[in-house]
Amino acid sequence: MGKIAILGGTFNPVHWAHVLAAETAASQFNLDRVIWVPDRSPPHKWLPDLASFEQRREMLALAIADRRDFVLSPQSANPSGSSFAIDTLLYLQKLHPGDRWYWIIGSDAFLTLPKWHRCREIGGLCDWLVAPRPSQRDGETRTGGDAEGAPEWGDCPSSGLPIDSGADRMQVETNAVGLRVAAQMALMDVEIRFEVLSMPAIEISSSHIRRCCAENRDLRYLVPEVVRTYIAAHQLYQ
Repeated sequence: MGKIAILGGTFNPVHWAHVLAAETAASQFNLDRVIWVPDRSPPHKWLPDLASFEQRREMLALAIADRRDFVLSPQSANPSGSSFAIDTLLYLQKLHPGDRWYWIIGSDAFLTLPKWHRCREIGGLCDWLVAPRPSQRDGETRTGGDAEGAPEWGDCPSSGLPIDSGADRMQVETNAVGLRVAAQMALMDVEIRFEVLSMPAIEISSSHIRRCCAENRDLRYLVPEVVRTYIAAHQLYQ
């Protein structure tokens, strides 16, 4: 039985916090594969500066090219129009029957799980690998959760620098988020399994990167170099 994780999001654009979460999950839980699932058109948010689905897939492909265990989801997993996380998971499970499934998610987006479409079903179909996020501190999510489709991961306001708050405290706070979500799901008679990723809370967000592009600021250290080059070559987010 293999161990496969999904990392879903708008990836507008993909950045180092996404990559670090995937790398940490792969190492910490000995995953065989991480499937990256870019959302075509996230129905829970309207983004005037949303790059095309093809461009976001191309940036993802560049960002993960050096990891054989990181793969892009097949385009058939992202049909045109609105898609739901449950549909993506069930589709991928049919392609890889018999494997154990995980979902990598930021703590801010994880808070919205009880509001997801068919949350009772998806809640128990995979283990949740929760990454610390700075916005978990106020108890409010700043990303649009799944309400429809795979959630954007890490799209809260930020400075683009690691947060200096103490790794242990962030781990405790992230665990508290998980317990809160588990209690909410238990009220719906759903038992979920979650683990906290052993990584710092990284203050890098897609929205911050887009603002940097609009202001002609350097993206070095925020995104992989191949992604920075792609953004510049295609004049994205100007």
